[in-house]
Amino acid sequence: MTIMSSFKRTAVVVASAAAVLLPATAAAADDPEIPAEGWEYSELWDGVNDEYTAEANEEIDELLEDSFEDWSFDNSLPTLRLQNYYIDGGNETPVQRKFRTDYYVDQTGEGFEVALYLPGGVATGVQDLTGGADLDMHYLLHCHESDTDCGEEKRKDGSLVAWTTDGTYVEAAVFHRDGSVATVWWGLPNGDLAVTTEEIIALATELETDPVWDALEADGDA
Repeated sequence: MTIMSSFKRTAVVVASAAAVLLPATAAAADDPEIPAEGWEYSELWDGVNDEYTAEANEEIDELLEDSFEDWSFDNSLPTLRLQNYYIDGGNETPVQRKFRTDYYVDQTGEGFEVALYLPGGVATGVQDLTGGADLDMHYLLHCHESDTDCGEEKRKDGSLVAWTTDGTYVEAAVFHRDGSVATVWWGLPNGDLAVTTEEIIALATELETDPVWDALEADGDA
């Protein structure tokens, strides 16, 4: 079992942990257009479906078909532009910006969520809550006392893969060098999952975050 206290932390992880409140990626910190503390509210990201979310949905559908050839999927929530509020624990804004889509597996009843995040208000890696720390919503993944496996791994391309699971769910994220993040949460209440942690990590690593960047660029042209 891998728990947060026994992580082999890379220099990137240590550097991000040093700035707990605003642990922006290098890409976000270097780009004045990316607000390290998070984004202001925008109607353009308030449950909007457009050509960019449709592009992402199509790519995810194709990836699922290639990754799980024996299964079919119900896309219960088509991809939308959405915002995560109250990430600082008290104020509605700033927010995180993301694309999100939900699915069910027809053959197993498992449900899962796929999200693609822009940088801005997003902390790198997994927050360790096993020692009683306060929840920090800048982090997308949190390791709880009830979890059986939490980990982080630096990849050769410079990205960071992170995951958590307690047996009833698996969550994985890939933190890319440009600051964007791809996440997958996959679960079933009784815990009899038909997927492994490794499969969900592999799925997350194959997700493309280009559509959220395309949407942001289009916003600037609007």
